[in-house]
Amino acid sequence: MSRFFFCILTLLTATFIFAQTIPKTENICFFQDAKTGKPITIVNDSLVYKGELKNPSILKHTDYPSTLNGYLYHFNIKKHTYLVHLGCGPVLEYRNDSIVRIDNSFLQQNQYGASPFIYNNQICLFGGYGLFTDKNIITGFDFKPKEWFLLETKGEDVPSARTDNLNYYDKDGFYLFGGWIYSTSTFEKDSSIWYFNFNTLQWNRLGNYNQSLLKIISKSSSIYNTFQTNKKLYLQNVNFLIEIDFKNNKIRSFENNNIFTYSKPYFDSNSNSLVYLQSLTGSSKLKLETISLSDLLKNPVKTEKLYYSSWQEYALPLVSIVMMLLLFIGVYKWIVSQKGKCFVFHQSKNKFYYKTKIISNLDPMEEKILAYLFQNKKNYIQLNQLNFFFEKESPDNFTNVIKKRDLVFSSLVVKLNAILNQEEKSLVLMQKNESDKRIKEIKLNPMYFTLK
Repeated sequence: MSRFFFCILTLLTATFIFAQTIPKTENICFFQDAKTGKPITIVNDSLVYKGELKNPSILKHTDYPSTLNGYLYHFNIKKHTYLVHLGCGPVLEYRNDSIVRIDNSFLQQNQYGASPFIYNNQICLFGGYGLFTDKNIITGFDFKPKEWFLLETKGEDVPSARTDNLNYYDKDGFYLFGGWIYSTSTFEKDSSIWYFNFNTLQWNRLGNYNQSLLKIISKSSSIYNTFQTNKKLYLQNVNFLIEIDFKNNKIRSFENNNIFTYSKPYFDSNSNSLVYLQSLTGSSKLKLETISLSDLLKNPVKTEKLYYSSWQEYALPLVSIVMMLLLFIGVYKWIVSQKGKCFVFHQSKNKFYYKTKIISNLDPMEEKILAYLFQNKKNYIQLNQLNFFFEKESPDNFTNVIKKRDLVFSSLVVKLNAILNQEEKSLVLMQKNESDKRIKEIKLNPMYFTLK
């Protein structure tokens, strides 16, 4: 008896646990009902779950091509919910628990991976791939003739053809960047963020987006979901959550919240939450999950600029180049000006010049010392080497030799300074001998002295 009771209890418990789950299948269509705000889950084109995953109803529908899991472009317009096929063409409307086809078109298979947005209460798609070409057109659905039309844009500067790009739209315009060239399986090299103004119907380049973002979205292994709130776009997978704020030109990254969605999530503005279907660990079932946006954004990692305007991108290199040119010009002018201040010694004439004029105020001994320094201008010489100019007059009196040498040398430097109007220490360079620090060594500053 106890064993029977235990089996019944186990069965009831399992039934209770899985009452809010559905079997995992490839054919699931998941979206938000514009009229009620509830999540709608349609399984295998036959069962409809409204809100919680229990008490499904039989799906009523008119004929439509393909299966509902191929209708991934979802639009909520004026309390109406529309589903558009990935390849463009068929447009379905969800009404209560029914699917009704409302278009007079056909399965075009022309805009796979397009970017959906709403303009003037019309369904619109940008880009995509089909019929062996990538697109950069905007197509819109006209509810009156129930046909698709080409939305004409103004201006010649438009985004290049691409598919699966990142995008965001509001009542004023449509943003896009990134994407892939499906025909060549390469990432879109255009680094611009584009903005389509709904008032002017013209494309504008806002700038080049952050390279750290490029590293994430350009990896083919990075599979992520996107959803947008009233003001921002989000990229989410098991490794990261990134918030993109186009209006304020910011990008924020957050710590991973370990959310793995089986279906493409949507943002419920009424509850300010993300709604999605979650795979149960170790089970072939799916569960409806909801998490508030505030919980998702608990742990910010860093904030960066989303994009840099063209002038900002090139401003630093241009400023650097201009600064280098100004520095070069300044140094060149300074060198030229210093060359004009050089003392010149013509060895053949045995004459000293300054600005093409002969220096005539030097004593004979000062001229000898200056000529000797000119001839040895490349190397330091010991100050005592100047003694031999005075030893002939006082060969036996070293003290007198030193006094006369210092007096004449000082007089020479003073006269040169008076001509050049330069500080004394810069005309003659001085250092101590490496072997004997008591010995002074001197040489003429090559900046101010030229030997010819």
